[in-house]
Amino acid sequence: MKYIILCSLFIFFGCKKEVSQKIYYPNGKLNYVLNKKIDTTKITFFDKNEKAVMNLNFYKDYFIGAIVYNKNPNLPFKDSISIDSMKGSYFYGTEYIIFERGAKLMGSYRYKRNSDFRKALQSIQPFGIHNTFDMGGTIIGKTEYIIVNDTVYNTKIAL
Repeated sequence: MKYIILCSLFIFFGCKKEVSQKIYYPNGKLNYVLNKKIDTTKITFFDKNEKAVMNLNFYKDYFIGAIVYNKNPNLPFKDSISIDSMKGSYFYGTEYIIFERGAKLMGSYRYKRNSDFRKALQSIQPFGIHNTFDMGGTIIGKTEYIIVNDTVYNTKIAL
């Protein structure tokens, strides 16, 4: 009997519960859902029609994995940003547009690390060369972004 009680306590305290929190728009519709587990929070944002439009994972003060955008299903592509590196006060991600025939590199972004995921998400700044695609996946434009002291400067690149 002692072993059963001991094992039950071990399992009970060993399992980390996931805590869910729902945040609503002023009109009462769902804005986003936070699913917290230890230091990681899975966040799902919803549009005004309560359709999921973005999924991301937040760890302490930066995003991990991929930020996935659920765009209009009538569009011929999906969009995501893969968080791929971190340096000092910033973390970096690369955006890919996924067409039926494969993924295309859109460009890179820099975010400021912040313990508030909303502020980290709002700190997005493009840098490097960003491609613009038509609906078939052909590059129709390029823009170069340079960050100087948290200010973004851009120039169009002739094709």
